[in-house]
Amino acid sequence: MTTITPFAAGSYLTSRSASQLLTLKNQLNDLSNQVSSGQVSQTYGGLGSGRSTALGAQATLSALTGYAAGITAAQTRTTLAVTSLTQVASLGTGARAALNNGLQSVSAGSVSGRVTALGDLQTALDALNQSAGGNYLFGGSDTTTQPVVDGDTILNGTTDSSGNTLDGLTTLINQRVTAELGAGKNGRLTQSPPPTSPNTTTSVTITDETNSQTRGKFGFTLAAAPTATGAITATFSTLPSGANSFTLGLSGQPAAGDSVTFKLNMPDGTATTLTLTAAATADSTSTTSFAIGSSVTDTMNNLSKTLDNALKGAASGTLAVNATADVASNFFTGSVKGGPSGTGVMPERIQYDAGGNPIGYQPATPQDTVLWYQGENTYTATTPPTQTPAIDTQSVQVSGSASIGTGARAIDPAVQNVLAGLATMAFALPTTSDANTRATYQTVLNKAGTLLASADTSPSVQDTVTQLSLASSHLSGASTTNKATQNTVQNTLDGIEQAPTEEVVAKLLDVQNRLQASYQVTATLSKLSLVNYIS
Repeated sequence: MTTITPFAAGSYLTSRSASQLLTLKNQLNDLSNQVSSGQVSQTYGGLGSGRSTALGAQATLSALTGYAAGITAAQTRTTLAVTSLTQVASLGTGARAALNNGLQSVSAGSVSGRVTALGDLQTALDALNQSAGGNYLFGGSDTTTQPVVDGDTILNGTTDSSGNTLDGLTTLINQRVTAELGAGKNGRLTQSPPPTSPNTTTSVTITDETNSQTRGKFGFTLAAAPTATGAITATFSTLPSGANSFTLGLSGQPAAGDSVTFKLNMPDGTATTLTLTAAATADSTSTTSFAIGSSVTDTMNNLSKTLDNALKGAASGTLAVNATADVASNFFTGSVKGGPSGTGVMPERIQYDAGGNPIGYQPATPQDTVLWYQGENTYTATTPPTQTPAIDTQSVQVSGSASIGTGARAIDPAVQNVLAGLATMAFALPTTSDANTRATYQTVLNKAGTLLASADTSPSVQDTVTQLSLASSHLSGASTTNKATQNTVQNTLDGIEQAPTEEVVAKLLDVQNRLQASYQVTATLSKLSLVNYIS
């Protein structure tokens, strides 16, 4: 008789027993692996329905780890940037305080003030070249290029690789001051007769710059007729060339206290007023008083000399200081890259005619002038173009949908003002003690003090410090949030992937007991025969 094995008597029970033993053996292996590894499974397939959640959790943890690394690096950058800009702001406020305090001892503080201001300028420039991890902090989005040229090059110029001489700030200031003062050092005015010649008349005439292309752009211009009292007379006229002129005369010997006052306009639109007063005695270097002489002619000679002193003092003081501050402010707008045109920002240089007369201004070029800022300097496409926000030039992703700006530029307008203020002090504080020293110092205080106010008067360097400090605080907050999220996700993942030791050991013992019992029953049944069964 033929027998079909799978359906033979006892075949089903035998197959079922073998299958159960195999299942128990697999369970024993799985539990043993869980005890040794602590993991539910070595593959995601072994996690069953939890594998999708586990995969998602792993992706989230990977992203959070990346965010944490970016936040850590960004916090280092912002901390260093805040420290550097705080130093720049402190230099500005300290210099301004020193200027105010220096009014008490002008002659003693001016020379040392120049040296200190120059050192502060160098320190500020060094601070703006700070880097972290090989990345510069104050070049906007350009972190690989040193944003600020070294201080010596900025001040003294250099020669480029093509042999071109690039003028620095010192040369630009000297050229501008020379153009403003003119050959007579009196603001490009003409005094007739010259104060060096004996005045045999009882009058002296002052005339504007005769070159119409220069007049009004450089030096003083006469604003209006002088105001005279007592025996002093004054007449005002406009010459056919367009230049203004006034003549001071004496109708007789003036009395002590008789005076003449006149105003001089400057190219920046401001004006300075000079007053000359007759006195019984006066120093020959005085810029405000002239001595009443033994005759009208002697008195006029004294008046002419004091007038010359006053014009030269105002030129070397007020006019030169204004020019220095203007050049410094303009110089620190210079940029190799970016700007409204996208090809950089060129500071102004003096334009001369064929005779060497200054007749206006023209843009500098990278082949003749040091451009102090080399970093990114992007402007908007609006009208007028404006600088894009520096804070947005660098950012760090802190979550799937949020990023925090941490960028900064050395060419921020407030920083430019502080640098220009320090430069104005370094180049314009008076170095001699004379009748004009205090007036010159006061002008420096006014011009440099206004620029240095950008250290802490909004919009200021301190505003940028605050902005970066807030960014650092937001980074810390994002880091705290991410860590909390990371802990939650990790706990969820551990609940899916990790095998609880106590539970696994208990299951392992149960499977071992069941498997052992199954083996014993199977062994017993394997020995069973009909004879043993009947007996």
